[in-house]
Amino acid sequence: MKKEEELINRYLNEDLNEDELHEFDQLLRKDPKLRRNFYDQTNVISALEEEFEKTESSGKVIEIQPPKLRFIPYGLAVAASLILSIGIFAVYSKTKTPNYVATLKENENAAWESSLPTTAGSKLTPGTMNLKAGVATILFDSGAEITMEAPCKIDIQDPIRAKLYQGNLIVKAPESAKGFILETPDGYAVDHGTSFGVFANGPGKETTFNVLEGTISVHSEQGESLYLNQNESTKLTQGGIGTKVINQSTEIITKKTEGKSIRISSDGKNLTIIRNNQFEFLDPDLLMVKLDTGGKPYERRSLINFMTSETDWSEIKDAGLRINLVPSRWGHRVYLPITNRFKVLAVAGFTGIEWNQTLNWEEAPKIEDCTEVGTFEIPRSQDSGSILLKTPELLKFLKYNQSHEYTFIIIRETSETKGSGLVHTFASDSHPQSSGPSLELSY
Repeated sequence: MKKEEELINRYLNEDLNEDELHEFDQLLRKDPKLRRNFYDQTNVISALEEEFEKTESSGKVIEIQPPKLRFIPYGLAVAASLILSIGIFAVYSKTKTPNYVATLKENENAAWESSLPTTAGSKLTPGTMNLKAGVATILFDSGAEITMEAPCKIDIQDPIRAKLYQGNLIVKAPESAKGFILETPDGYAVDHGTSFGVFANGPGKETTFNVLEGTISVHSEQGESLYLNQNESTKLTQGGIGTKVINQSTEIITKKTEGKSIRISSDGKNLTIIRNNQFEFLDPDLLMVKLDTGGKPYERRSLINFMTSETDWSEIKDAGLRINLVPSRWGHRVYLPITNRFKVLAVAGFTGIEWNQTLNWEEAPKIEDCTEVGTFEIPRSQDSGSILLKTPELLKFLKYNQSHEYTFIIIRETSETKGSGLVHTFASDSHPQSSGPSLELSY
């Protein structure tokens, strides 16, 4: 008979001295198979479940009485406390209670491919979840929270561990979840009570770690490790950990896919301005909008101009400004609030510029010289769609000024949780898949 089996038998017969009890305790901690065998023989799981049902809501300390034993010797008390600490419910498929380790907290226009429940509020057991569209948040029983941006595939393992196969997410870990581990294709990160972003390109490709607050440690398969603090980032590949980078509100470009009425076209007279006049962060096919409050802001606003010289304003009964949201490859949508609010301003005229060229921030119309004609909102999970702004304020402004030319300015009022948050993008007149802005008038 093996020594371990002999210890179990002698324990059940209450025939272990103090030194042997200590030895048995250490073996239980180190050997999962021994723990399984021990539980099969003592039936402690049933006792634990029964006591949990009686005391969970009361908050009382659980006193464990194993079946068929009249009192708790030191060894069983240690073993039972060990069982609670290691989450033995995750090991034993024979138990009646499902092994819940997390909850699907929120779905934002989410589409899933998963054998696990995908309804918001559902309890989750360990397993793989593949988010095909939208944004979703998973709350682990440890208190850790993961917000995923599609496409994203993760494996939920236990209350303090998950694996990201591919995609973009943010981990937030309070004090209760300190030590949360996020595995990636080529290593893992340990959260030391903080929040951080991860973007994994998939097996064999690089993974980016970006600390929003606090500290994490990144570990490679080669045994390397690197500590990162707030606003620091690094890349992890099959070759190991890259150098530490101090972020200066730089924008991270991520992968996305594509995205469209009497109607007056802007006829190419639309462009984006950027606060720092760093035009390399602009794309002529896109009208880009972002509010950036970082130290080196990359705030963007979109300007759209319409010529209305042949319009008889006395006959106009309704008016709308239409823009088409298209997928953005600039920044992370998980760094945005759930709902993003935009404001549209208007000014009559604004002539004398070359609309097919860049425009310095300082040369654009000043906000205080414009009139607000409406607002609209976009959920962070939405990456495409047609937006029609039709308000009494817009019609009133057009008819009151009766100008031959109007310029509209689109700004985002909601900020972001990190400087590399998503830049909202709308189709310009040169966009290859979607139509540009239009002013729609009804007689």
